[in-house]
Amino acid sequence: MPLRFTVAVPPEHRSTLHSCLGAEIGLALVWKDEGPADVALGAPGPGHLAECAVWPGEAAALALVKAGWERLKDQRDMERLNRVGQALASEQNLDRLLDLILTSARELLSAEAGSIYLVVGEGEGRELLFAHTQNARVDWPSERFRMPLTPKALAGYVAATGELVNVEDVYQLPPDVPYEFNRAFDLQTGYRTQSMLVVPMVDTEGAILGALALINRLEEEEGAVRVVPFLTVHAALAQSLAGQAGVAVKNANLRGEIERLFEGFVNASVTAIEARDPVTSGHSGRVADLTTGLAEAVNRTPNGPYGSLRFTDRQLRELRYASLLHDFGKVGVREQVLVKAKKLEPHQLELILQRLRQRELEEALDLLARAWRQGDPFDPVRWDGLIRDRKDEAERLIHLVRQSNEPTVLAQEVADGLGLLEHLHFTHWTGARQEVVSADDLACLRIRRGSLSEAERLEIESHVTHTFRFLERIPWTKDLSAIPDIAYAHHERLTGRGYPRRLAGPDIPVQSRAMAISDVFDALTAQDRPYKGAVPLERSLAILEEEARDGALDRALLDLFIEARVFERTVRPS
Repeated sequence: MPLRFTVAVPPEHRSTLHSCLGAEIGLALVWKDEGPADVALGAPGPGHLAECAVWPGEAAALALVKAGWERLKDQRDMERLNRVGQALASEQNLDRLLDLILTSARELLSAEAGSIYLVVGEGEGRELLFAHTQNARVDWPSERFRMPLTPKALAGYVAATGELVNVEDVYQLPPDVPYEFNRAFDLQTGYRTQSMLVVPMVDTEGAILGALALINRLEEEEGAVRVVPFLTVHAALAQSLAGQAGVAVKNANLRGEIERLFEGFVNASVTAIEARDPVTSGHSGRVADLTTGLAEAVNRTPNGPYGSLRFTDRQLRELRYASLLHDFGKVGVREQVLVKAKKLEPHQLELILQRLRQRELEEALDLLARAWRQGDPFDPVRWDGLIRDRKDEAERLIHLVRQSNEPTVLAQEVADGLGLLEHLHFTHWTGARQEVVSADDLACLRIRRGSLSEAERLEIESHVTHTFRFLERIPWTKDLSAIPDIAYAHHERLTGRGYPRRLAGPDIPVQSRAMAISDVFDALTAQDRPYKGAVPLERSLAILEEEARDGALDRALLDLFIEARVFERTVRPS
């Protein structure tokens, strides 16, 4: 918006003053008969910047008007700097920040073009990165590149020494300056660089972070725009802005380092989870991919229950981290429970099967000894039949144990048959008679569905609480602070029948609802589980539909999951 400069003076003095004020003031000048005005001289009413109740004479009036004009420009510049400072403080993305710095600097100093150079590297390996550029007249190359940090170049000199450079015409540099102007861009684009102001970007500790270069200050006079030099006042403004920019760039760099640290921590944590539970390797990544994909689908949908909900880039990152870490608490679950594929541990199953074989032999020997004691004649046919009967019974019992040991739904006839194992005994090496199948092992074989006992299931479910207690101890940044709560609720269900807190619909974050859908879908379709086969895609989606109809899963989110085909991020239709 053009600057407006109000002056209240008696009408008879206006023409004389106007002829002496110059074009810059004349373009902004608005005469008034009385105040309030920026300057009030010999007219009623206050003057905000300069005031004299009686006419002070032409010379004094001219001086007061010019002084008021300078104060008005200073106020405008300070207001602009404050607005720029606020904008810089709120921007956290480095690329957008650099663009904002250049845009603000060019507007503030009426520069046609500009560039930002950043110092990268440490010690003798420091270089100058051509990080960002703008030009109102021509398209300049936008790709970043590095160059030696040398005082022989204009930007390099400023970045190396911390001194500003203000040049009226870069093609006519004084012969005694240590730097020179690189004409490559001008030759490449046909642009003509003339006036140039380069100031250092310095942080609060005095370290030089880079250089801000402003090119070709423009000034309009009598309808024509021409390139003019940058003045001392412009250099001061540029230094103030560069100081603010330096702080903002350092903060953005620090934030980037923190984000890389968090990224590394999250990736390391996922590695630890997968090392602890190799059979679910890749699960956390797939759930994160599906959940963020569902959140992006929400962003693209302007109607429906979530039509007004929009996830920002930072909220999407928060959701991705929460999804990647949702199972981290499994590190607190016993390994034999965590990776338990069947109802019995392999060594337990082996022991029972071996005992059944031993019992088979013991019963055969007992029958033989009884026949000898009775004096029965040896009958090979009868003997072979008795041996075969003992072996057939052992085979039936072995099959029953192996069938019961599978984590599938236990059939009723199989459950009934397990009663045959209750009173079977064998001879221990100590000579004592012991049960072939202990009461604890028999209870495991009687698990109706899955491989876990009730105690083991509760132990597995405790991983959610372990996850929350671990995540809440991490000093997350403000925009990542919801990670523990999002992960904590991913096994809750809208019906209140989830775990571990039995939360109901309104208390479950929408991010956790989205993660619940992704978690169930991946558990169904995962092809790397040794204890179950992957459920086909259509059947998996049907199961999710059933869960939504029962009120457990979020109906609106599941509709988006299916309509936007989010599932194709991990499973392709056959």
